[in-house]
This record gives sequence, structure tokens and C-alpha cells, in this order.
Amino acid sequence: MDRLPDEILLLIVDNIVLFKDKYQFLLVCRRWRAVLFKAIYDYVWIEGSQIRPLLLAIQENPAIGSSIKYFRLHWWSSYTREKQNHDITSVLPLVNRISQSEEETREWEEALIEGNEDAWLGLLLMTMENMTSLLMHYTWGVKFFSRVLSRAAMLEKPFDTKPILQHLEDVGIDSSDDNKAWYPKNVFLPFFHLPSVRSVSLDSVVESMDTQIDHPAFKPAKGTSPILELEFGANPNGSKGMADFITSCANLEKFKYQHSNQVIWGERYMSFRPRAFHSALCTQKHSLQVLHLNDRGEMQEAPFDDDDDDDDSSVPPTDWFGSVADFTKLWDLRIPTSTLLNFHLSDDHPRVSSLKEILPPGLKWLTLTHFESSQTDQVISNLLEVVACRKEKFPHFEEVEIQTYWSDLQASSSVKEAFTPLIQAGEDAGVAILVFPSYYRRRRG
Repeated sequence: MDRLPDEILLLIVDNIVLFKDKYQFLLVCRRWRAVLFKAIYDYVWIEGSQIRPLLLAIQENPAIGSSIKYFRLHWWSSYTREKQNHDITSVLPLVNRISQSEEETREWEEALIEGNEDAWLGLLLMTMENMTSLLMHYTWGVKFFSRVLSRAAMLEKPFDTKPILQHLEDVGIDSSDDNKAWYPKNVFLPFFHLPSVRSVSLDSVVESMDTQIDHPAFKPAKGTSPILELEFGANPNGSKGMADFITSCANLEKFKYQHSNQVIWGERYMSFRPRAFHSALCTQKHSLQVLHLNDRGEMQEAPFDDDDDDDDSSVPPTDWFGSVADFTKLWDLRIPTSTLLNFHLSDDHPRVSSLKEILPPGLKWLTLTHFESSQTDQVISNLLEVVACRKEKFPHFEEVEIQTYWSDLQASSSVKEAFTPLIQAGEDAGVAILVFPSYYRRRRG
């Protein structure tokens, strides 16, 4: 067993997920330790109770921290539940390095001695200077982690001479299936000031609630962030179109958002406002390639809609997204049917003349979700126009997918027959028309 080729050893470790299982390989013999050390510490997945032991191990062997590139953290708390009495002698140099006052030093020391996982995490962050990927569960009351993150993002002392997080490329913040979780948007803005981040995925972000933090890292980056992919997954509520995130980007290429009416569980709700997203995304029309907007989210009115917008008949209604004709790079659009083709315009806002006037010329895939049978005639007529002018206006157009609510599948079987002429026209023009597929399709790329 100890004579296994290096390549086989590395392949075995690469297929083991949990860090505690991989770590056992380092204890076999010196040769295995030498061969596998960087591979094992390249990807570390721990829980809150393991933050302190990992940091202490790094204090003994700094090469561990330097080897960590992919860091994953779940099930930790920012609050001290059971106070401990830890010896913090070995980490005092890190405390002295990050602290900017005697009061802050005492705050760090007290929290570390008590076993506060947030405080230990803040120091751990300082030791992983080569980290490229961060996937973590988030929680309320995060103080020490945010302190280190914000100072690193702005290259403030002590990170002006020994920076960290400058190689971070991918950030994933999840709420671990907690449907009551919500986090103010500005707590995540420091990631948008980092120089190498390209992809950010956030759960449970609430745009209408902010935490008062007087630090430049918690302000928008104003068109300077290198982030290319931005996704809001579980339970986000973007009442202002997630504008601070979007407009922070210089050249956003992919944007995905799944709306939830919930702002604060059981207290406050706010319905989907696509027009706000259009205003923000217009700052990225030169670069946006993929747009999936509320393709599986809520569409119904919120039970208690806190709408603080003034009524203004001079602007388009908030339930219509708007034209994407001048989004020159957009090739993948996934959006609710009534959000793209507005079926609820008032007399003050005449209906969009045709779908062919609001789609981008580079469009390749179009998915219309939340289709209702009452929309059949307008959808068919508009898509027939698009297919008819494919060669002249949409030369890259390949596929249209129309999805309905699961509860409408029985009714849709009869409605589907009405699409037969459209399906035939699509075949003649080289466009696949997929009507009411029975599964959520995942495309390559």
C-alpha cells in the first residue's frame, strides 16, 4: 500500500470530500505526507467547532494555511453559546496585527478566550493568503469576520503590506436551507472591492434592509468590480433590483435571480419588481450574456406588499421588465412570460408592439416561464413574428422553451395543440419550439 504510485495516491485523495477523512492519509507514513500534504490542504471543508483547531494547526505549521485554496465552512455561530477558557498565547501576534486600538485588542482577546467562533474565524481568514474559493454558511451578528474582510478589501492596515484575499475568485454564501434567514445587502459588498473575484452567489439577501456600517468597503464599488457572474439563489428579495451589486460590476456577463416575496419571515413581504432590475442591468448591456430573471420564483402579489414608491404615470409599470434589444451580447434569456410581454399595461402605457422589437439580435435561447393559457394568442403571434424574421434579425436563434406552472399541466395538454403551427414554422426556420416540457432542463454551458 505504501508503494502506490504518487499519481494513484493523489487520485484517491481527490475523490474524498470530507477533510477529516482525507487527513488520515497524512498519518500513514512520511512519504504519503510529503506527497499528499498540499493536495489534502488544498480543499478544506470544516464546521464551526473545527475553526479553532485548524487555526492552531496553522500556527504550528504555516504551510497549511498557504496550501488552502478552496475553503468551505458550515454550521458555525457568531455568538458564544457556552463560554470557554482557551489559551490564546499562540494567536496573540495575529490579534496585535489586526487590532487598531487597545479597546479592539481587548475585544478580540475576550471573544477568543470565550471561544467565539466568529473571532477565531476572523483570525483564520488572515492565514489563508492563497485562497481562491470561499463557500460558507452565513449567520447574523458577524463582527470579526466582517472586520477582517472589509480591511482586506480596501488594503487597510495590516493588509497594506501583507494582503490577503487578493486571489479570491469564487464566493458562495448560503443560508443552509433556513427559509427564515435574511441578510442586509451591504454586508456582502466588501467582496465587490476585491481584485480577483469573478463569481458571487448569495442566498437570503434583502435589499430594503441595511445595516449601518461606516466603512467604505460596505459601499458599492461603482462600476469597478471585476465580477462576471452574479447569482441570487434561495430567498432573496430585491426591491430595488439589486442595483448596488449590479452597478458595482464593470462587465457583468451572467445574472441569475430567484425572487421571494419574503423580506422578514412573518413580518414583511414585497412582491417582484422587474422594472427595477431592468434599470440596474442597463448598466451592463454591453457585456451581459446570460439573464435568468425569476424563472422559478414567486409571481403572485405578496400578502403584505410594502410599496414605498410614488405613483408616477410617466414611467413604465414595475411589473414589466422592458426591452433588451440593445443588450448586444445577450444570448440566453430566461424570464416569466408576463414579465417580458406585459399583459397588464394600462391605457397610459400601450402594449409593446411585438416581441421581435424587444429581443436582442444575438439571442440564442429564449425560455418563457410561468405561461398561462390566457396568454396563448399573444405568445404565439409574437413568436411567429420572431421566427419569420430569424434570418434577418436573429441569425443565432436556436430554441424557444415555454414552461407553465405545474398546477396547469393538465390544462396545458389541450392548449399545446394551439402551438402546432408555431412548432412547424420553427422547424422550417431552424428553431426548436419546446412547449411545456415536463422537467426543468439544464443546458450545457
